[in-house]
Amino acid sequence: MKEKIQRFGRALSAMVMPNIGAFIAWGLITAIFIPGGWWPNESIAKMVSPMLKYLLPTLIAFTAGKNVGGYRGGVAGAVAAMGVIIGTETPMFLGAMIMGPIAGWCVKRFDKLVEGKIGAGFEMLVDNFSLGIIAMLLSIAGYLVIGHAVSWVTDGLSAGVNWMLAHKLNPLLAVLVDPAKVLFLNNAVNHGIMTPLGIQQAAEIGQSMLFLVDPNPGPGLGILLACWVFGKGSTRQSAPGAVVIQLLGGIHEIYFPYVLARPILLLAVMVGNICALSFFTLVDFGLVAPASPGSLISIILMSPKGKTLLGILGVLIGTVVSFLLAAPMVKARPDFQGESESAPVPGPDAAGPAIAGGVIRKIVFACDAGMGSSALGATRFKARLMKAGLQDIKCTNCAVGDIPADASLVICQKELADRARLSGKEVLPITNFLGDPALDALLARLQGDSSTSLGMTEGAPLSFRPSEASGEIPLLAARNIITSLPPEDKEAAILRAGRLLEASAYVDEGYAEAMLERERIATTYMGMGVAIPHGTAEAKAKVRRSGIVVLQYPEGVDFGGEKARLLIGIAGVGDEHLDILARVSSSLEDPDTLEKLCTTSDPNEILNALS
Repeated sequence: MKEKIQRFGRALSAMVMPNIGAFIAWGLITAIFIPGGWWPNESIAKMVSPMLKYLLPTLIAFTAGKNVGGYRGGVAGAVAAMGVIIGTETPMFLGAMIMGPIAGWCVKRFDKLVEGKIGAGFEMLVDNFSLGIIAMLLSIAGYLVIGHAVSWVTDGLSAGVNWMLAHKLNPLLAVLVDPAKVLFLNNAVNHGIMTPLGIQQAAEIGQSMLFLVDPNPGPGLGILLACWVFGKGSTRQSAPGAVVIQLLGGIHEIYFPYVLARPILLLAVMVGNICALSFFTLVDFGLVAPASPGSLISIILMSPKGKTLLGILGVLIGTVVSFLLAAPMVKARPDFQGESESAPVPGPDAAGPAIAGGVIRKIVFACDAGMGSSALGATRFKARLMKAGLQDIKCTNCAVGDIPADASLVICQKELADRARLSGKEVLPITNFLGDPALDALLARLQGDSSTSLGMTEGAPLSFRPSEASGEIPLLAARNIITSLPPEDKEAAILRAGRLLEASAYVDEGYAEAMLERERIATTYMGMGVAIPHGTAEAKAKVRRSGIVVLQYPEGVDFGGEKARLLIGIAGVGDEHLDILARVSSSLEDPDTLEKLCTTSDPNEILNALS
């Protein structure tokens, strides 16, 4: 059911999202040049009505038809939509969202029926006339029948919206919208439902509060601020960057993982949004056009003349209410984000398709719409690849339904992993684009693999789980040494080490949690700035082979008042961990060597010293 809802939501948002720029253009012309706008201009304002009635619905219909039946389907969709547009006085956004897919499907079906049956030299004749006839018939049907039916439905929906506004019930929309948002249906809800209805309402009264049900960044901002102030570990570490992206970038997907890791926070989001919408209702505030992305900047730009401050206050109210409600929830479990699971990076022995040539040439970040969180993730990881000297590995982003055929690895939020796997590509699920341990592990492997004989021109070998074809897996490899990590709490650091052991196939999933349990029994801090976390005796069954991972924290991790600058995560088969401990301790006896290992940025220096 969830997949069906998501699929339907994707279809709705895919009709509108590519045309958001046109909606914004219309909104700016409306806000600036109509009577009562910032700079009224009667001549320029003449564009407002034709754009609303003809341009925007036609763009939607073309996009919808193209999504179903290719470019020919898009053309048929645009022509078919003209029937419903001209046949009624109601703005036909809903009609366009119906006629476009129908036209695309008709063209697609016809092309499939005649495939291989057209004589040589007649292809263009059949293509052109078939498209023309299909589009003509659909436009007539739209003009005579479908347009009037859609107009009746649209008028009913508008009446319902107006009734909610009249009875001050529209804030309750947050109860339905916010849960759908965190399940990554935000684009479907906002652009597939709220935007078409809001456009029609704005055409009637000059503004619409429906444009604010989803895009208000305040409630999500409150969650992130609570995590920043009261969180611990990776929760607190990743929150500041997420705050900026949420407020100014308008990428709401950035706060979804925090809520999904601690679902009770959804209450804070909903109540914050209800309070903000109640304020907008009391002061009669709405936007003149969609705010996309949903940032403070977009809300300011789309506010009616003289009401900008009301929009800012609504964002502030949502932020404050959400923050106050989320604060005690975060205090009760301050490190929840650090404890959320990141799946280990899949390897060739894991279930799933193999990558041709065993080489990573292109990493694709995917999100629901391919415009928000995936673009953020791809940009950040691309910068990390450049810094690591891995420029030959391409890194891009897309919608989860449009993963390119040449992708070597797809990275997406865990909630979208099943949809991403439909592409047949290797998938790395993560929880947070800003600071997920799985991304650190991936980069470490790519760095380690870049020094192999393949060279950068061949791409980095896909060795998430080290291949055993060439012999025994090394106890310690450069790809399992991560340097210059920022400070985080002890639990998050131990989990990071455990995840790296899991991702390197030294241990099975669950060993990281056993390392945390071992730390609760007795500290693994050894002195001289070194901690050696490892699993409990019961977790020995999860150890596949002996291995070491090294995390370097130049500023230290707090181990009960002592600062550990080197975390050496250990997994040993049988009693091999005792031999490992002895070898490590002997390597760290020299204070000068130890200081160098705690400060160097070169993993190979640490590798050489511990080997």
